[in-house]
Amino acid sequence: MVNAFTGGFRVAQITQAIGKALPEPAAAAAALESAQVVALAILVREQLYPIQFASIYRPFATVLPGPDYQAPPSVDRQIAAFLQRLPALSGEAEAEAAAVAKALGEVSSFAPPAGAVGSLPVPISEVDPAALYSAAWKAAIATANKTERTNAFRAAQEGAEQKAPHDGSGIVGSAGVAAGAIFLRDVMPIEQVLLLYEPFAAAFPYETLT
Repeated sequence: MVNAFTGGFRVAQITQAIGKALPEPAAAAAALESAQVVALAILVREQLYPIQFASIYRPFATVLPGPDYQAPPSVDRQIAAFLQRLPALSGEAEAEAAAVAKALGEVSSFAPPAGAVGSLPVPISEVDPAALYSAAWKAAIATANKTERTNAFRAAQEGAEQKAPHDGSGIVGSAGVAAGAIFLRDVMPIEQVLLLYEPFAAAFPYETLT
């Protein structure tokens, strides 16, 4: 299975399939690499903790549901689960969430070309995570306004900010961003939702919000 994803005719097939969903070359290249990792994870799934496998499979979970896949619960239940877990975030898990949030918020030295905000520039080595993160958050705000859900969107954001640890770790704002993304996950592209949730994915993967 791994060989099928790393060389030969099957790669061409998979590349073509990925290209239909992700026309940007950089995004398609990243997806193909991720598919190779997932193929290996499937082979050794019995030796992995379920949460480890879920994290590896996450980029494909909404397109190709994995083993034991369960449909996501309602938005309200997902937000409630997220808010319930936030106060327990501490130690190494909290430090990692803060580090990821910081990395996503820091603009790199690479300046994306005009009109590239919201899409992946090429080559992939020059992708600016902060630009993508900022663009996704702006899209969430615009979507909330467009769907006339601004008040509820802000309530979800503020609720998460209040629940997040206020100890200087710097995750208060990113918690609000994640909650806002969860609230709009039924009307936003899933890749944007997952990106905004990314700081917390290691501590409690998005798929575990049941």
